[in-house]
Amino acid sequence: MIKIDASHLTRLIATILIGIVGGVGAEQLGVPLPWLLGPLATTALASVSGVKTASSKHVLSPARTFLGVAIGASFTPALLGRIDEMMLSLAFLPVYVAVIALVGYPFFHRVCGFDKPTAYYATMPGGLPDMIAFGAAAGADVRILSIVQATRAFAVVVILPLFLSMALGIEFSRGQPIGSHWNEIPWNEEILILTCAMGGWFAAAKLRIKGATIIGPMLTAAGMSMTGLISHRPPIEIMMIAQLVVGVSIGCRYAGIDRRTITIAAGSAIGFCVLIFAVAAGFAGFISVIGNIDFLDTILAYAPGGQAEMTLLAIIAGADAAFVSLHHVCRVFVVVLGAPIAQRYL
Repeated sequence: MIKIDASHLTRLIATILIGIVGGVGAEQLGVPLPWLLGPLATTALASVSGVKTASSKHVLSPARTFLGVAIGASFTPALLGRIDEMMLSLAFLPVYVAVIALVGYPFFHRVCGFDKPTAYYATMPGGLPDMIAFGAAAGADVRILSIVQATRAFAVVVILPLFLSMALGIEFSRGQPIGSHWNEIPWNEEILILTCAMGGWFAAAKLRIKGATIIGPMLTAAGMSMTGLISHRPPIEIMMIAQLVVGVSIGCRYAGIDRRTITIAAGSAIGFCVLIFAVAAGFAGFISVIGNIDFLDTILAYAPGGQAEMTLLAIIAGADAAFVSLHHVCRVFVVVLGAPIAQRYL
C-alpha cells in the first residue's frame, strides 16, 4: 500500500505545475521539444534557486511504461529485414563505450581535478541510479557524480535537437506528430495499449527484469505489434504527459545542491558532453556509411543520453524508435555489466 506524505505530495503537485508552465512557455516560444525541454528547464531553475521541488517514482514509472509501449509499437514485421544492419551497429557499442572511457576519464581526473572513482563513474554513459550506486560503493563523491550524470542527460537533450535542426534540417519547433489523438484510436486498441503498459510492467517487475517500466511494456507491445493486434502508439496526449514527467524528473535532480558545486560539476559535464558528442557523431557517421543506415537513426542510437529521452527524440523526429531504443538498452547493459569489472583492474 502506498503511504501518502502530504508535504511531499504538495511539493510534487507544485513541481508538476512548474513543469506545465515551462511546457506552455516553451511551446509559445517555439522551443524544440517544448514538453520535454520546457519542464526540464523550469524545474531545474526552480531546484537550483532553492524551491523545494519533488519527483516520484509513482508518477515517473507509469509515464515510462507508455514510452515502452511507444517503442514496442515500432517493432513491425518490416523491422526483421533490418537485423543484419542492427547487428553491425550493435557490434560497435562496446568499442564506443571504451573510447568514451579513454576520453572522459583523463578529462575529469586530470583536467577537472576529480578523484579517480568520481572521474571514472562520471565518465560512464550508463543509467544515473546505477552509476551513482556503483560510484558510492567505490568511494566517489556522490554529489558531484549526480550533477555530472544529470547534466549529461540535460545537455544531450538540448544539444542534439539543435544539431539535428541545423545539420539535417529537422524541424522540432512545432512538434512532429508522435501518434494519433485518443479519439482517433479504436477503443479496443486503446485497451490493448493500456494492457501492454500496465501488464508488461507488472510481468517484468515480477520477473525482476532490470528497467521493468520500459522493457516489459516494450516487449509486450512489440509482440502485439508484430502480430497486428495494435497498429498505433499511445495517444499524443499521453506522450505529452510522458515528456512532461521525464523532463521534471531530470530537473529535480538539481535540488538541494549548493550553487558552487553545481557550477563546477555542471561546467565539467558540459565540456565532457562536447567531447563525447563528437565521438558519438564520428561513430554514427562511420556506421551510417559502412552499414548504409540513415544517419538520423545512428546519431540518435549513439547519442549518450537517457533511453527515455532519446526514444522521445526518435519518435518526434520520425526516426526508427525501435532501432534507437535497442541500442540504448544494449549500451546501458554493456556499461552496467562492464564498468564494475573494468574498475577492479584500473
